[in-house]
Amino acid sequence: MMKRLLRLFGIVLLVAVQIVAVCYLVDFFFRRYEKNHVYSYATRGAPSFSLEAMLLNDVHGQVAAQKPGKEYRILVFGDSFTYAVTRPEYGFCAVLEQRLNALGLDRPVRVVNLGFPSISFPEYLERFYFWNQALDYDAVIFNVYAGNDFNDVRKTPYDPKALAETLARVCSHGLAFGPYTLLPHQYPFRFLDFVKAQALFRLQSDKSLRKLLGLPDLDSLGVLPDKADQRYRSLLPLSPDQMASEMRSHLKPYFKDTMFAYENALPWYQLFLATAARVAQSGKPVLVMVSPPLCAVSPAVGAEAAKALGQDPAKLDKGLPGRVTRELAASVGLPDDDILDLTPCLAETTPDGHGTYSGRDTHWSPEGNAWVADILAGQLAARWFGRPGDAACQAVQTPAREPVPAGRLLPVAAAKAMADAVVAGCPAQ
Repeated sequence: MMKRLLRLFGIVLLVAVQIVAVCYLVDFFFRRYEKNHVYSYATRGAPSFSLEAMLLNDVHGQVAAQKPGKEYRILVFGDSFTYAVTRPEYGFCAVLEQRLNALGLDRPVRVVNLGFPSISFPEYLERFYFWNQALDYDAVIFNVYAGNDFNDVRKTPYDPKALAETLARVCSHGLAFGPYTLLPHQYPFRFLDFVKAQALFRLQSDKSLRKLLGLPDLDSLGVLPDKADQRYRSLLPLSPDQMASEMRSHLKPYFKDTMFAYENALPWYQLFLATAARVAQSGKPVLVMVSPPLCAVSPAVGAEAAKALGQDPAKLDKGLPGRVTRELAASVGLPDDDILDLTPCLAETTPDGHGTYSGRDTHWSPEGNAWVADILAGQLAARWFGRPGDAACQAVQTPAREPVPAGRLLPVAAAKAMADAVVAGCPAQ
């Protein structure tokens, strides 16, 4: 009997090893194919860039490498909350540009929306590495979406060698763009990301397949906001159950046990903040904005999501991501004044009574984007332009910090050294 079990175990182990070996082999060739044949590349020396062709949601659609005239240019980095699911003119970047130009400054302000969906700290670093060299600019806003930026790198350990290879690829090839760059890197084998994307597309678009699998008809769940409101561009068709699942996931950074379980995210975030600090030290104004999910500003949605997580709603800590941000920022030399936590500043509804979030999607509504732009304009008017501004959001900021458990972070010297490499750009040829 024991011999049969050992034989069976040996067969299973052999099959498993063969499967893993085949996956590594397939992934090796798939990544080479993806790099050389799937994407187009933007190069650093180009005189201008078509942001529309690069699938960016910028209101102007293109940007010159060199600033025209006296333009004050602000680059904004982030994920889909920066990109905005609205049409470009309703995203907070475009509205912020309008608000700053209404201040009557002696120079025009251009706010360049470089946000891209489904990315997090590693991709923020890659994209900053490229645009920092490709564009002439004056200031930077980094928008951190607390809801999923930590969760999105849970399967991506901090690997300085892999990051260095990514940056070297930017130097040799440029910044990849094209439809498939929208696919997040969620699995160790990249081809699985493509398999998952195809499966999800079929589930979303094939009504007969959804019926066969016992899934609800998306049309029966109600008209999506992007069909009813032409100000939207790319809302995700989330069912109520999917929305509830997203809220459960997006609430994790607001409880200490789940926030500090993000062992991969914390060193990435530390390096990201070290990069922001290095930019600020170079003389360019920087603002790191921490943006909350709906479940962090809506008591009802937050309580429901907390219960679904098995957490006590009374222990939901809305200030935790902001305090962690300030703790990490202080360790790498980024001042508190360069951090803006929007969590205490936003609510479920805007001051004029509209929903801050779209309701059927996790993102800000057009009115929510406008509110964020108003808050930012009030902050930047005083911070960067010496003009009177609404400091209501600044008044509710807290200087408190949250110590991070030992062993979760990079040595500060290592984080600063890598940040220096990111800001320095490609080595001279």
